[in-house]
Amino acid sequence: MLPCLDMNHIEFMRFLNAQDNTDTRNKPVTRLYKNSQSADVMIHLPQCYWEIADWLEARGDIDFGHWVIHCEQTPFEDWSLSQLLMYWLWLDLCRRHRYGEPAATAVPPEGYEPYGERANDG
Repeated sequence: MLPCLDMNHIEFMRFLNAQDNTDTRNKPVTRLYKNSQSADVMIHLPQCYWEIADWLEARGDIDFGHWVIHCEQTPFEDWSLSQLLMYWLWLDLCRRHRYGEPAATAVPPEGYEPYGERANDG
């Protein structure tokens, strides 16, 4: 489940809410993180993306709180913070599958291309 890349925040929230909520892994979940000003910001992701983030943090591969601050300080077009973080998680999972590295799930993410451009592997 990769959102369209040209959504604003409202459209992204509609996308999350429109997902098949019969599968609890698609259910939108909100968590609070501190931004660069130490204020709480709400990050909205499907449960399956939180599972990936939790797996990466448990391995010590990322600090999601640092990702939140970095994405806040380096925005992309009109993407919401949640959308940008979801995209980063998707890119990380694609890269892991492409190079045979350990991944949170054995199933490649939707939109995965096995022979992507190296420049796109963050």
